[in-house]
Amino acid sequence: MQALVLLGQWLFGRLPFCSIVGAIAGAVVGAFMGLILPAIPPGPVSFAHTVEAGLMLAVASWFAVLLIVGVWARYGVAQIWAPAAVNAVLTAILTVWVNELIRLPWLATILGILVGVLVGLILCRLCPPPKGSLADGR
Repeated sequence: MQALVLLGQWLFGRLPFCSIVGAIAGAVVGAFMGLILPAIPPGPVSFAHTVEAGLMLAVASWFAVLLIVGVWARYGVAQIWAPAAVNAVLTAILTVWVNELIRLPWLATILGILVGVLVGLILCRLCPPPKGSLADGR
C-alpha cells in the first residue's frame, strides 16, 4: 500500500489543486468510457452526442470530486462546487471526444486522467486562487 502512496505522490504531488480535481474527474469519465466504448458502433459520432455524453458523465465525475475532495479531504463542498463543476464539464466533454477518436477501452482511464490534468493546469493559469485560500499555499 505504501508503494501506491509513494507512486501517487510522485505522479501528482507537484500538480496544482485544479489539476488534481481534473485528474479525478477524468479518471471517472475515462473509466465509464472504457466500459461503454465497445458498445458504441464504429464510425463518426456527432458533436451533439459527444457533448450530451460528456455532460451526463460530468455529473457523475462532479459528484465524485465533491465526495473525494469536498467531504473526504475536508476542503468543503460549498467552497469547491462551482469551480469543480466547470472543471468536470470541460474535462468530461474533452475526455469523451478523445476516447471516441482513439477508441482504446484499456487506455480510456489514463487518457481521462491526462485530459483532466491538462484542463486543470489551464484553468489554474486562467483563474488564480483568491489570496489566503488553501490552494495558494498559505
